[in-house]
Amino acid sequence: MNDARKRVLISDCEAEALIALERLLEDAGFDTTTACTTPEAVDLLQNREFDLVLAADHPPELDCEAVLRCSHTKQVPVIALENRPRHPFAEAYLLSRGARRIVHKWQYQQIYDAVNEVLFRRPSEAAKSAVAATGQLG
Repeated sequence: MNDARKRVLISDCEAEALIALERLLEDAGFDTTTACTTPEAVDLLQNREFDLVLAADHPPELDCEAVLRCSHTKQVPVIALENRPRHPFAEAYLLSRGARRIVHKWQYQQIYDAVNEVLFRRPSEAAKSAVAATGQLG
């Protein structure tokens, strides 16, 4: 069994969010690195190895698209973090650019579930319920 800890890059311009997400993921057994700006996140992503990126999208400080472009070349999955309701097409746009999931950055259980789904292909309880409900329909 591989006991190596998964490495997660967290990119957000709010110190409170970085600290909370870092604590959440480190308590869950992940190694974390934080970045406060897009250039810092892209530089870290280009020069270090990560298994996953959590990237907030708060223009102008952070640009999730730039992180998505860089992560695509490195083949590192990205979960986009949102803080506010966006235009109805924004979620579809970020997903089309390569984001694996989009979650609200203050919904810690959703973030934890999304990280586990992406890294370990473990569906969350909500996903399991949705699959079960779908099976009951037909």
